[in-house]
Amino acid sequence: MKLEELSKFNGQNGEKAYIAYKGKVYDVTNSKRWKNGVHMARHKAGEDLTDFLALAPHTDEVLKSFEVVDTLETQESSDTKIKETLINLYQKFHPHPVLIHYPLGLFFFAALMQALFLLTSLKSFDDSAIYAFFVATVMAVPAISAGFLSWWINYDKQTTKIFKNKIIFSFILLLIGIFNIILRLTHPNIAANPDFTFVLYNVLIFANLFIVLFIAFLGGKITWA
Repeated sequence: MKLEELSKFNGQNGEKAYIAYKGKVYDVTNSKRWKNGVHMARHKAGEDLTDFLALAPHTDEVLKSFEVVDTLETQESSDTKIKETLINLYQKFHPHPVLIHYPLGLFFFAALMQALFLLTSLKSFDDSAIYAFFVATVMAVPAISAGFLSWWINYDKQTTKIFKNKIIFSFILLLIGIFNIILRLTHPNIAANPDFTFVLYNVLIFANLFIVLFIAFLGGKITWA
């Protein structure tokens, strides 16, 4: 069976639901997890899911309960070889899960230090907050970049609602971080003047904490939903 033929078995409009994995075509029509040819709101029947299942939270043992109905004919291109190499490297080093912990932890730490500053007025807490916020914003760049790499090699750039929200809020996180750093650099004595700028600065510090937690929540849904 070729990919063009496989695509017809998408579980829609009464069609059977077939998926391919490592050259084998499986019939998942009767599986409750493949209702209407869709699994976990992002994987679709009628496709070769070899790349996706290789990085799924479960092993390929789950496929043993499904009937093998055919084999898949594939033509390996240079792009496929590059992607396979990147997948192997990703599986070895896990760049996105590793890198995302830095902005996640540092934005939380920055918010905690700023809260302590607001309660105590100790300058050391204020300094700790902006230093942590700065490093968190810088580390968000490689974390987001690794996220795009993961989106491409693991999920074939699927544009489901979860991925769209994750991308949108990642850029909002980064823009808020950059804006707040510029705000602090242009107003070095911001803590001494409790005006609108000071209020805005604090709101954005705490806003990024909730945004990074929301992004992490979406990441969890992608992996475990």
